[in-house]
Amino acid sequence: MLHPDAELRWASEEIGLGVFATREIPQGTIVWVLDELDRRLKPEQMAHLGRRYEPLLERYGYLNAAGEWVLCWDLARWINHSCDANTLSSGWELDVAIRDIAAGEEITNDYGSLNLGRSFACRCGAAACRRRVRPADFERLATLWDARVRNAFPQLMRVPQPLWSWVPNKRTVAAASRRPERVPSISSHRLVRGREGVRPAASARRSP
Repeated sequence: MLHPDAELRWASEEIGLGVFATREIPQGTIVWVLDELDRRLKPEQMAHLGRRYEPLLERYGYLNAAGEWVLCWDLARWINHSCDANTLSSGWELDVAIRDIAAGEEITNDYGSLNLGRSFACRCGAAACRRRVRPADFERLATLWDARVRNAFPQLMRVPQPLWSWVPNKRTVAAASRRPERVPSISSHRLVRGREGVRPAASARRSP
């Protein structure tokens, strides 16, 4: 479930479509939550579907720690990568704005956290662009991503949260806003290799 103050727009000829904020989204806002309409495909389901579906999942899905392909039902599948992303995932299945996102700004995430199977050339244009996003970025950057999420978490209960009703573990998440060191590491999303049914994508897009 994507934050309601977001819409699909043309980003550029090079990138294509992207998701943009229609109003300011403050730091600490929950921008995306995995919900029951998001589809989770187990490796055996992928084997049954066949290889013709691989390009679609590689473009619009991501692999979770269980080796399932997650395909978001809404505009979240159009969120693009940035090496200076303004949202990141916690160890829970929700993404948080790690800084204020201005109205009209593109909402982005870091694909390095999405269990990539191979690297891809990056065209995000950020000053801190890594030029190439690699599977090894997960281990190298997880601590930095965790720090940025935990820095934003004290704002969680101080800003509007349109997605709050979709958060499954509300009491635990709310408590972590007072003790951000209790926010679980994004490393809990790391895939144990060998569990995936389809090779992960070197995609230019993601579902969060």
